[in-house]
Amino acid sequence: MGFFAQHGKYSEGSGKKYSVAEAGIYACALLDCELVQNKSFDDPNVLEPNFKWTFETTEVGDDDGQPFRFIMYTKTFYGNEKSKLTILLDSMVGRMTAQQYAELDLPGMKTKPWQVVVGTRQKMNGELTNVIETVKPVKVAATKPLKKVQEDITDPFGED
Repeated sequence: MGFFAQHGKYSEGSGKKYSVAEAGIYACALLDCELVQNKSFDDPNVLEPNFKWTFETTEVGDDDGQPFRFIMYTKTFYGNEKSKLTILLDSMVGRMTAQQYAELDLPGMKTKPWQVVVGTRQKMNGELTNVIETVKPVKVAATKPLKKVQEDITDPFGED
């Protein structure tokens, strides 16, 4: 048995490759927010906990009819106005107190529709990728019945 088979793991991968969407505004569902380990910016040998936010389009897709998928990573600390997590959550649910943050419910967030503003950027290897710029709740317009107004207007071209 080889070195990698003894010490590593083999994965076939997810099998899905998601297309890059044009920059724009998309109606999306929050598929998941999971805790992952990413390299620290300060020291690439150190792993830090991050939230991985995964959104998927609900109304449009690529040429194959597959939805677009957008991913954003944030740190796990909420509160600092410059923190990506704070900026993201404030735009999604509004500014929160410590109590509100502690009670924030991920399953409840997954049931809501989200308006995701997406841009594109080129990676160092030349590959084009999507980047989430903002996420806001979809505002459902209140429906009001139309009132038909009948006015007594005489037809100037009408016959008398």
